[in-house]
Amino acid sequence: MQSKEISQETTATHRVEDSKSTVDTLEQAYPPAPEKVALHAQDGDEETARYASQRGHIDEATNKRLFWKINKRILIIMLVTYFCQSLDKGTLGFSSIMGIKTDAHLTGQDYPWLGTILYMGILAGEYPQNFLLQKLPVGKFLATNVFLWGTVVTCSAASKTFGSLMAVRFLLGFFESCVQPTFIILTTMWYTREEQTLLTSLWYSMTGVQLMVGGLIAYGVSHYKGGVIFSWQLLFLILGCCTVAWSAVIFFILPDSPMRAKGFTEEEKVMLVERVRHNETGIQNRKYKRYQVVEAFTDSFVWCCVALILVCNLVIGGLGVFSNLIIAAFGFTVLQTQLLNIAQGAVTIIVMLGSAYLAQKTGQTCLIMVIWTIPAIIGTGVILGIKPTSSNAGGLLIAFYCTQFFLAQGNMIISLVSRNIAGQTKKGITLTLTFVGWSVGNMIAPQLFQTNDAPRYTHGFIAHLCIYGVYLLIVVLTRVILMRRNAQKRQASAAAAGTDGENAVSHDLAFQDLTDLENPNFRYVY
Repeated sequence: MQSKEISQETTATHRVEDSKSTVDTLEQAYPPAPEKVALHAQDGDEETARYASQRGHIDEATNKRLFWKINKRILIIMLVTYFCQSLDKGTLGFSSIMGIKTDAHLTGQDYPWLGTILYMGILAGEYPQNFLLQKLPVGKFLATNVFLWGTVVTCSAASKTFGSLMAVRFLLGFFESCVQPTFIILTTMWYTREEQTLLTSLWYSMTGVQLMVGGLIAYGVSHYKGGVIFSWQLLFLILGCCTVAWSAVIFFILPDSPMRAKGFTEEEKVMLVERVRHNETGIQNRKYKRYQVVEAFTDSFVWCCVALILVCNLVIGGLGVFSNLIIAAFGFTVLQTQLLNIAQGAVTIIVMLGSAYLAQKTGQTCLIMVIWTIPAIIGTGVILGIKPTSSNAGGLLIAFYCTQFFLAQGNMIISLVSRNIAGQTKKGITLTLTFVGWSVGNMIAPQLFQTNDAPRYTHGFIAHLCIYGVYLLIVVLTRVILMRRNAQKRQASAAAAGTDGENAVSHDLAFQDLTDLENPNFRYVY
């Protein structure tokens, strides 16, 4: 795939030059002076360096064996944890048609605010969580947060008023805010660039699995009537207790780093470090570097990622909170709507894995992002243009499933961040900014669907059509910026080495905690 990317970049160089005037005001001058690179390269992580210094060749069989061994220890933990997070966060959607509005005396915009407050909690948690993530052992840090949010979900079963529900939803968001940044760190720590897009989509696709499993659980719990608690409270209680139990598994199974992983020999640990060397994004570094903070805040690509994830979640956040209400408005009963979550979940999994497979196969992530927006635009247009009747409910349901293609944008944006940002402090700040954008988008999204606009939510879907247009423009700008950077890096490498820009690339600086802008060997993928 690397050769495909290099070929793609070479043939596109003339187009990059034509685009310079578009991005000149956004870009910094690079590469930095060699003395600056040499100075910063002295600040690499000592624990990583002990293993990185023992360079060796990894044959295909060994690489494959290590890959599957990593999956058993790391990927499974990420998949189940993201499933728990999606399920716990999605309890509001399931409970929306289980009577929570009546039982908790929710009126007006109370329900949309329960969707918004979660992301206010995430927004409040992003900076402290990402700061602690760089400083603390990754495995123990994640396990603690999972235990805390599981406890919050369990306690949510006692909530019967708008105020108490707002409080627990805020706390849930605060503790859940660590998950995606932690997973990005784990992905870059254990997996190669070529593997990351598909793997990111795998844990993102747990959103679809939780719709399927959660739909079945909610269907069963919906039959609970006349007990001491409401059916939606029982749902909170069951899911919260399961999450608390899972936190113990994370604590004892998930390694904090490849260098400290139990169950791997010392030789295997060297190979684990070596196999991610060409990522040029490092493994860990606990030093907080101010210059990397400044670079993150002044990097145009970072702000493109923030804009992308903010804008796309203006759509995704609203569809997530209101999906059951939208489907029910087509004419389906409560129990039918719960069961239809299974089909919706299957669609979500297919579109997420499909986007990742095509992006990995073609090396064209930004292009797949554009293509995957088209079905969402068509589906939204159909929902807007056709009034629900008993005869067209199936067609409208298919149109709604088309909008689910847009859910895959999230994992593709995250894969751009994980593969294209280097320097641990810069990565931490980028993750903070990115998920602040994610939180803001999700905070605003439920407010696009006004209660007085139910059941068709016409104004909300019109807003979605406008958002799609803005999103596509940002995707194009992001691609132009990364293409131009690669062209400049190749020119600088060729000038310095007196040879071809790609042949001049080595991986000697891979674990020196240099940023993507200052590392002359770093190449962007898009």
